[in-house]
Amino acid sequence: MDKKGFTLIELLVVIAIIGILSSVAIVYLQDARNKANDAKVQSNIATASTQSEIARANGTVIDAAYAAAIVAKLGGHPCGGSWAFAPAAPDSVIVWSAKLCTDGAVYFCADTAGFRGTSTQPAADAVACPH
Repeated sequence: MDKKGFTLIELLVVIAIIGILSSVAIVYLQDARNKANDAKVQSNIATASTQSEIARANGTVIDAAYAAAIVAKLGGHPCGGSWAFAPAAPDSVIVWSAKLCTDGAVYFCADTAGFRGTSTQPAADAVACPH
């Protein structure tokens, strides 16, 4: 008798290999997702800073109400954090920051003086992010 087909052992081995490959792929996809969320955080903070620069150049007072309007436009933080704004005196540096997703102890900062980079402190005041 010449039977064609796979044995149960062969099917189980193939299923085990597919399971191992998919679990490895999930780990890499999660890392890619976190990096994409970090890029979104950086882009949103840079956009908020640039918007603040433009508004101030047009004579708008940058206060807590203005910051709240920008935060509403940014939407929620992709990792469940929040957007931080350091209010400033007129004609001084305005700082925006948010936690990065891949390392919760690192913040991405952007200010109206042109600085864009990371810091270990949020924008609680204009000194938190180096500029």
